[in-house]
Amino acid sequence: MSLPLGSDEMLVAYLDNELSDAQRKDLEKRLIEDEALTQRLALLERSNLPFKTAFEPLLEMAPAKRLQQRLPPEIRKTSGVSRRHLIAAAVGFLALGVVGDRVIIHLTQPEDNWRELVAQYMALYTPETLAETPSNQAMDAQLQTTGEQLGLVLSSSSLSLPGAVLKNARMLAYDNQKIAQITWLDVVHGPMALCITKNSGRGMQKMNEQRLGMNIVYWASANHQFMVIGHGSEEQVSQVAERLQSTIGA
Repeated sequence: MSLPLGSDEMLVAYLDNELSDAQRKDLEKRLIEDEALTQRLALLERSNLPFKTAFEPLLEMAPAKRLQQRLPPEIRKTSGVSRRHLIAAAVGFLALGVVGDRVIIHLTQPEDNWRELVAQYMALYTPETLAETPSNQAMDAQLQTTGEQLGLVLSSSSLSLPGAVLKNARMLAYDNQKIAQITWLDVVHGPMALCITKNSGRGMQKMNEQRLGMNIVYWASANHQFMVIGHGSEEQVSQVAERLQSTIGA
């Protein structure tokens, strides 16, 4: 099996003990000299640690045909492709950062838009992720800081939702694009979020879609793009979006 020295495919083959003695020696020599490659190997090796459980739903829903195409022809022709090989291909689509047991995902493919980024991120949320509720003062401070960065006025009263507890407001980043993420824990449907980013184009009426098993409603004003994402039904998420569109003047 001929693999480019230091490629993700070679690294996963190394982890799966699929390299020849000569290939293994060449790679181990390269690892001693290349710290970045060593870190890459450590990232792939972590696919067997507990945080992989959180990533599993994304792998199950990943575009398998596209991932297969990223593998070398000699691997695609084999009767079975290991899940670790698919993870290697997936890492080619995603830049993964590990902080404790949390996985932070940044899309690297230009055809993937900010809604996909948010969906990938939200797919990892569980009720435990949002277990802590900040004080009213802390929540107001988060909303003020977040709103100022996007040129919006955000308040706890305008973001109050029936049957859901407001949990936090934070800024994410996709390349140079700032994305505000405001989260709730719905007592029935679990984690839910409103995400906002700046818009330089035309406004857009509300539209619905599904990503990674979650319902999404998105729309745009002349200055901002909005999306609500959650595990509730299409109707429930649409009702939340309509309420927020009204209360925050979006």
